[in-house]
Amino acid sequence: MSESVADKEKTVRAYNLFVEDRVTRARMPTLEVINDRFSRFLRAALFQHLRKTVNLSQGTIEMVKHSELIESLTSPSYLALISLRPLRGTMLLVADAPLVVAIVESRFGGNGRFPASIVHREFTPVEQKVMTRVMEIAIDQFVAAWQRLGNFQSEIIRYEFNPQFASVATAGEAIVVITFTVKVDAAEGSMRICLPYTMLEPLRDQLISGVVSDAVDADDHWYEMLKSGVEQVMMPLRVELADIEISVRDLMDLKAGDVFELDRPQSVVIEADGMPLFRGRWGRYGHKSAVRIEEAVLTLEELLNTTNLQGRGEDHGQRN
Repeated sequence: MSESVADKEKTVRAYNLFVEDRVTRARMPTLEVINDRFSRFLRAALFQHLRKTVNLSQGTIEMVKHSELIESLTSPSYLALISLRPLRGTMLLVADAPLVVAIVESRFGGNGRFPASIVHREFTPVEQKVMTRVMEIAIDQFVAAWQRLGNFQSEIIRYEFNPQFASVATAGEAIVVITFTVKVDAAEGSMRICLPYTMLEPLRDQLISGVVSDAVDADDHWYEMLKSGVEQVMMPLRVELADIEISVRDLMDLKAGDVFELDRPQSVVIEADGMPLFRGRWGRYGHKSAVRIEEAVLTLEELLNTTNLQGRGEDHGQRN
């Protein structure tokens, strides 16, 4: 009897409610799916911003104490403290110094072949301006990747360069750290997303359940309704028969009854919203003027590419 009591005493372990971790390190399959989506979104956004191929790892997930996180961050690092309403708490987005150098060099035409060190110095105003835009892009893609869990509104609270001033929790609080390796040309660095566990507690069941997936079941009924609706949309077509040149004086002298002499063209172009679609021949159908379509001006692939380029141009003009 005494031996069994002694064995039990050996298994007793002191438990401090103020120090011990409160987090069950359970696997979060939904978070892994979201990380994969975020890496794809950010890769495409950085490619469009830098005009260079960017390789992004899927992201590793680990749970650490806040004090361990701060100690692991090097100085200087580009850190953004962000709020995600309606979630409570502050998120930390970290870009290490090698990543800052890689992105800034790539932004100005470099390829990372000659590594540069920024140890023991602060980021220059140019580096800060470039990285501020990159951080904004990363935050936008992060919010987009998390949309299936909720509509979050991000707001940058402030930027920091010294990890000691980027505290987002108490020393013993658990932090979910997601680390991505970002490679731009020959240079690479790391980006970390740091989320206090208390911030994710309202979403814990969804993150563990794994119900969120990129696979979407096809809805044939919805597809047919959408197709039918698109096919019934009215679109005006425009055909220019001919054009003439006239001076401003002659234009001002025109009056009712004046006649223009026009040469009928061999072929005309049919446009929709300023986009040339078909080439045809002018004629008559019954008692009405008509155009007979003879060939397509653009293939479907060329039409889609032209539309995308125009959309990017309009978006670039709005940003400028």
